[in-house]
Amino acid sequence: MRRITLLIGLVLALSSAGVQARPACGAAGATPLAAILGTDGEAVPAGREVEVQALISGRFPGDSGLNGFYLVSESSPLGIFVYAPDLAPAATPDRQTRLRIRAHTGRYRGQIQLERIVAMTRCGVGSVRPTRLEPGDSAAYARLRDRLVRLDGPLGIAEVYNLGRYGSLRLARGGRPFHPNNGVTGGERLDLLLDDGSYRRDPRPVPHTRDGTRRAGDRVERVTGILTRAFGRWRIHPTRAPSFQTGNPRPAVPDRGPGLRLVQLNLQNYFTDRSGRGAQTERAFQRQRERLQGLVQALDPDLLALHEVENNPATVDNLISLLNASTPSADDYRAAVDDRGDAVIRSVLLYRPDRLSRRTGDRQSHPAHPRQPIAARFRTPDGREFRVATAHFKSRGGCPQHGDVDRGEGCWADRREAQSRAMIDWLEGRPVPDTPLLVLSDFNAYPAERAIAEWTSAGYQDLLARHIAPMNRYTYNYRGRAGYLDHALANRAMLARIAAVSVWPINADEPAYLAREGTGVWRLSDHDPIIIDLHPPTR
Repeated sequence: MRRITLLIGLVLALSSAGVQARPACGAAGATPLAAILGTDGEAVPAGREVEVQALISGRFPGDSGLNGFYLVSESSPLGIFVYAPDLAPAATPDRQTRLRIRAHTGRYRGQIQLERIVAMTRCGVGSVRPTRLEPGDSAAYARLRDRLVRLDGPLGIAEVYNLGRYGSLRLARGGRPFHPNNGVTGGERLDLLLDDGSYRRDPRPVPHTRDGTRRAGDRVERVTGILTRAFGRWRIHPTRAPSFQTGNPRPAVPDRGPGLRLVQLNLQNYFTDRSGRGAQTERAFQRQRERLQGLVQALDPDLLALHEVENNPATVDNLISLLNASTPSADDYRAAVDDRGDAVIRSVLLYRPDRLSRRTGDRQSHPAHPRQPIAARFRTPDGREFRVATAHFKSRGGCPQHGDVDRGEGCWADRREAQSRAMIDWLEGRPVPDTPLLVLSDFNAYPAERAIAEWTSAGYQDLLARHIAPMNRYTYNYRGRAGYLDHALANRAMLARIAAVSVWPINADEPAYLAREGTGVWRLSDHDPIIIDLHPPTR
């Protein structure tokens, strides 16, 4: 009986405290947001209980959102986030609600917020109008932090890499941004992400999409939302769904002419070893194989220059077996060169003996190369010969602390330049210097960099620059800047053989999550294939 009496007393005490603690609308004693944020002096220390009256400018309740809402002061242009994970979405007041709230000051990743709500009272409604934010005005970002802003469009989508992982898109203005060493003047990459009102990983359904994807080069109309900074990046969490335009639709397979077709592609780690750099599960590996098979069936190449293949004979055999599985035996591929280098990955050169006969094949061993370039000489059925060389140069990552550091061309630029000189000397020293020569390589260098200047100075022609419109000259997208690290170069004797050059943009413009979940060939790799069509023999 005594226990029941104590329980009833505790409930009554809590109820009484709740009534007494309820904030009164318009009462004196509210702490200005400026004092909490420290705009006029020291910020209120974390853990202090404060009472605030302000308007709700954006609500993102529950685990599917940010677990809270934003407040904006009616007396000063300041905003603050209220972390309220225990507040049910249905109980979170609507935007423009005037709220009197008692809560504690807190910090999350260095950002001041309110948390641990004690009580709150709805005090009618007010007007919250977005402030226009000029895209690219980074100085204004700090002033408008945690406030409702409006970006007038259309704006471009510069990068979609993290769309499936974090629900974010990188914005641009004035068209597609290009790497400054790509030789193309494009749009401006903004230090601003269009986020999804959540920091969840792998949000499903994937936000900002139609039919499960959104491509770089698409556009978004006016964006209205809360501007904030989190995880080292400026972001806008939309308070209303943005409207998108498909400015870069998925392309059809390039038309094929009657002559030979040659294709170059970085496979982004084709590994049969599950503990290696490639697919980590058998299911993911089968997905990778299906997409590669679909690409080869769609393009029907007579010769393939492929990079980032695991450097062991079993993996090369696995790759060749895959490509031959769905073709008549007369169309089977063979490896043109047996590469026995020591690198973890290698390049392979595959050809169809019914359409090309291999005359010679060789590889270059040189200390400048982390992976050996390979080359082969082929003869067509009408008796004409040409050579194809392929290489995968030192990457731009893994920078050293001293020496060959990034001076504007990525780190290891000196080494890539030395690789170009070594490979040019090797190719020009072959016994048939007048034979038409095509170089299909991932040089890890943009066209205006020294590694490529070595080739053009030696007389090789950049086929992408000759045949592809400037705004389409890219095979790769790194942090919102497009460009081409993959190259097709020809000596003068080869130029007359070239009928068409195209890039099939099926990878660089697509979000990374499609490698795991998508269908078709999309996001097979992080590089796009280059396609070279040759003229048929003259009769």
